[in-house]
Amino acid sequence: MKLTAAFLADAAQVTAGKLYVLGGAFDTITARRFPAVHRSLAVVLVAEVGPGDRNRDLPIRVQLLDEDGGDLGVESQGNLRVGAPSALPAGASSLVPLVSAFGNVRFPTAGGYVFRISHEDEELGRIPFRLREPA
Repeated sequence: MKLTAAFLADAAQVTAGKLYVLGGAFDTITARRFPAVHRSLAVVLVAEVGPGDRNRDLPIRVQLLDEDGGDLGVESQGNLRVGAPSALPAGASSLVPLVSAFGNVRFPTAGGYVFRISHEDEELGRIPFRLREPA
């Protein structure tokens, strides 16, 4: 399994295998004061799942870290299981959209943050972003 896309959005959902995104692909959040609470934040992922990863649980972990790598205690964990659709040619991969939605995320200070995405303790990707005060 590998990530083909990873980004932040205000909201997102997967319905019938399709990804629907509202306010996506940003890297800066502006807050008037700190600590700041962001009401709705979605980590949007598209995973490419190959034949060797089909029909088994693929654990995924999404974890929020500060710019020094400190764990902020905000995370999502789950298992992805992808079967083999009959219409899929032998040996072909599948693209699978995933969303981890977070509500009322607390950011203690302005600065850099990152969502780390991992599978079986192997890092698949990172989504870096920053919080800043208005200019």
